[in-house]
Amino acid sequence: MIAGVESIKKGFSQPVGSLTQMGRIRLGKRTDDRFPLIKDFVPLAGLEDIVFGGWDVYSDNVFEAAANAKVLEPMLLHAIKPELEALKPMKAVFDKAYARNLDGTHVKEGANKMELAEMLMEDIRSFKETNGCDRLVMVWCGSTEIYIEESDVHRSVEAFEQGLVNNDPAIAPSMIYAYAAIKTGVPFANGAPNLTVDIPAIV
Repeated sequence: MIAGVESIKKGFSQPVGSLTQMGRIRLGKRTDDRFPLIKDFVPLAGLEDIVFGGWDVYSDNVFEAAANAKVLEPMLLHAIKPELEALKPMKAVFDKAYARNLDGTHVKEGANKMELAEMLMEDIRSFKETNGCDRLVMVWCGSTEIYIEESDVHRSVEAFEQGLVNNDPAIAPSMIYAYAAIKTGVPFANGAPNLTVDIPAIV
């Protein structure tokens, strides 16, 4: 997605498949013939105003990651190489116990899960200030974590925060990200079938 947006910004691609960029909305009656583009009708940020950042368990910059994943044709990818190379991931909050197929090497280390959450909150504040962003949105795009059932540590904010301090195994990395996002006023979208936000403490 990052490579695609950067390619569109440079004029090398069209936003095919994007409802907000190419979709239209009908205003009034069908006979009124008023069908503005959604992006011209709804006050959305323009693609040129979007800045990407994130965390990864590997230190590859976005160009290296995109090249390895073969997400775009090599010629197109090289046309946006400088923009993608400039995007380097921050160290991730990661624990192999929750994603056994990964061997993360670019990871944060802290005394407990609360300290890791505080490191994420500092990353968020720093990213916002460095990039001059008005607002942020966090989307979990990480691997699907192991199955976790709701337990006592998930039932209240107080219990959850105590669980972070106590390194409770029922608190997965994705929950730490969600907690850090919400505590810093950042909307969080879960892009994997994890328990992450479906617990009373996060709600």
